[in-house]
Amino acid sequence: MRSAVVLAISLCAACAAHRRSPAARVERDWSAIAASGAVPAGQAPFELALELSELLGSRDPKLRDDCAYTLLAQWIVRQRVLEPDELRELARRWTANLEQGLGSSGDERVLLRSFSALALALVVARDNQAPFLNREEVAALLERALDYSARERDLRDWDAQLGWIHAVAHTADLLKFLARNPHVDAAGLARILDAVEQRLATPMERAFSMGEDERLARTVASVILRPEHDPQSYESFLERLHVARTRAAEATPFAAENLAIGQNILHTLRTLHALLATAENLPPHAVLARDATLRALAQP
Repeated sequence: MRSAVVLAISLCAACAAHRRSPAARVERDWSAIAASGAVPAGQAPFELALELSELLGSRDPKLRDDCAYTLLAQWIVRQRVLEPDELRELARRWTANLEQGLGSSGDERVLLRSFSALALALVVARDNQAPFLNREEVAALLERALDYSARERDLRDWDAQLGWIHAVAHTADLLKFLARNPHVDAAGLARILDAVEQRLATPMERAFSMGEDERLARTVASVILRPEHDPQSYESFLERLHVARTRAAEATPFAAENLAIGQNILHTLRTLHALLATAENLPPHAVLARDATLRALAQP
């Protein structure tokens, strides 16, 4: 089945390439377009989206974040001006971008990876609103997201020149929307928890300080709220986090990287418990998860 999906996406790519004009690209005032939020009169949204895709890796934070991502969010999720086959072509490009320099750390290629993951979150969010992806397509996106999460090594959040980098937060957003997708079954939800665990147990120079823990907590909450969620899978997740936290605390000699593991786990679980404790009309299985989270926080 997956080969059929790949073939379909390839055909969409060929059609899109055929539609594009070989003429020189017009210089655009993206800031003015972003301020409006509307597709300029006489312009094709898909052609503009292809141009914006090339800005996702820009070192200019205004072009990358304020223009490219903001407009894509408007046109994909809010205004829904892009058609399903056009979104498939964009998703094909953005998943390919996840491989650019993957495994490296400290260079600017992370911008394209990180913001492509965030753009993919828009595609899944759109599908959650108005389904157009089939089960195999969602499964393929989940595989790519999990693979990217496991292999991303650049955990920087903010840079004075580059602005937001935030690969951890952006990947959490993608996994959050995948966790809400009805095509993701209990096994897929368990794998999303595995990805969160792997990230929280990753040694790093300092603990998350720019909202990454909250974004990861929202991913876990999205898993918990699914009716297909397996409570035992969540209990196992909490136990593994406890083991990781204990191992990091007992490691000698002291290392800031190990302290960061404990802090990231605690902060994420505290945020998760707050989300569940303040939610209204939790289903019974989510109440069990809320209480299990509190017990995990009470462990020394």
